[in-house]
Amino acid sequence: MGRPLQEHELVERARAGDAAAYAALVRGHEEIAFRTAYLITGNAADAEDAAQEGFLKAHRALRRFRAGEPVRPWLLTIVANEAIGCRYLLELSEAETAAALGVRPGTVKSRLARALERLRAELGDDDG
Repeated sequence: MGRPLQEHELVERARAGDAAAYAALVRGHEEIAFRTAYLITGNAADAEDAAQEGFLKAHRALRRFRAGEPVRPWLLTIVANEAIGCRYLLELSEAETAAALGVRPGTVKSRLARALERLRAELGDDDG
């Protein structure tokens, strides 16, 4: 057994298809990812779903991750974005969502508008 791999080494190995390396990255961040999602959703089941979806999306996006950057902020942004769609499901106000995310209400409004625009495009809804 050698020394534990550094985070940047795990990222590079995960990019090369090493599932164990990605699992090690997940283990190192799963608790904070869940807590982040829980702050946004207020529900353990929804938080778990958002964290899992976030990890899946992060895995698919590894090629776009900038080498040398810290993984935690990048990963938590993905997890938080997964939890934000729950704003409609949880019927949170923009102010409540902003407080949970630590951003301005205008940021929530613009992100939701972009997300709805993408959803409409995905569904083929031309009526807007």
